[in-house]
Amino acid sequence: MSRPPQKIAVRVCNWIGDLVMNLPALDQLRAHFPDAEIVAIARPWVKDALAFRADLVDRCLDFDDKGELKSLSGFYRFCKGLREERFDLGLAFTKHFKGAAMLWLARVPVRAGFSVPESALFLNRRLPRRRLPKRHRHSAHDCLDLLETLGLELAARPRPRLDRDPALNRLVAEKFLGGLARPLLAIHAGAAYGTAKRWDPDRYAEVCRHFLERRGGSVILLGVAAEQEVNDAIAAMVNAPGLRNLCGQTCLKESIALISSADGFLSNDSGLMHVAAAFGTPQTAIFGPTDVTATYPDSPVARVLYRQVPCSPCFRRHCPIGHDCMKAIQPEEAVAAVDAMLAGDQGPSPE
Repeated sequence: MSRPPQKIAVRVCNWIGDLVMNLPALDQLRAHFPDAEIVAIARPWVKDALAFRADLVDRCLDFDDKGELKSLSGFYRFCKGLREERFDLGLAFTKHFKGAAMLWLARVPVRAGFSVPESALFLNRRLPRRRLPKRHRHSAHDCLDLLETLGLELAARPRPRLDRDPALNRLVAEKFLGGLARPLLAIHAGAAYGTAKRWDPDRYAEVCRHFLERRGGSVILLGVAAEQEVNDAIAAMVNAPGLRNLCGQTCLKESIALISSADGFLSNDSGLMHVAAAFGTPQTAIFGPTDVTATYPDSPVARVLYRQVPCSPCFRRHCPIGHDCMKAIQPEEAVAAVDAMLAGDQGPSPE
């Protein structure tokens, strides 16, 4: 690039966990261009996570491609509107055709993204997707590699980081945590990707019962309304005053704040798992059908439970056979991991 860009558009990823894994690249982008205006283009339901790193992004533009912008005409109208912004650099952290086409239609002069045959013509700084390691490397490094196509030298490859909001933490404590004793264990038993990533509710219930009896603390269950059934099942099996089912009662910002203030976090491989890692909340993550080496919680206080079976990782949304990868992880393993993480013991690295 002949001169530093003054206005940068970044099409960030569509899911909470992927957005958190974009943070190291946003960190480096801000470090290299501290005076530039950085504008994130994001789905409305993920942009709230960026509020916990206000230093990285100056503005967010809503891109609701599941709503009013779903049609081809809506997409074109949105991209045409971007021309008025006069961006001089654009990056597509998403790895599909639409992100690259957006930058081209917006007439951004320098357009960097992950190219596949159908999107390569829309980009002039390309990182072919086929060159990305498919296994055994954390996915956060992909967007850092993309920055290098701009000629940027990356002195560091930081972990994802979110910053706590003390004022918001006080508000959510008053709203949701009244009367609950410490230590506080937050649990996310759902997973947006599909049922294959979900550990059985009865096993979560067994961990909850052990925690409440042994620690004398409290448990909160987090999740969106679509995960109500699994959380209601856990709450019914535990049936204890120390457990509070908050599924469907919190917005994303509130869930994030609750995770940041919890003493520990237990979950499947999910977006909120990455949120906990970015705050450095002690956590235990349960993996099954996905690649633990690519999407593990990147935190020194994270523990991972995973058992290799012949069919894993399969990346299926729903297991067509016996769900052996998740059933191989026993409740007593999770109990021991939760006890260890609350005692401050660091688990083995999943790398």
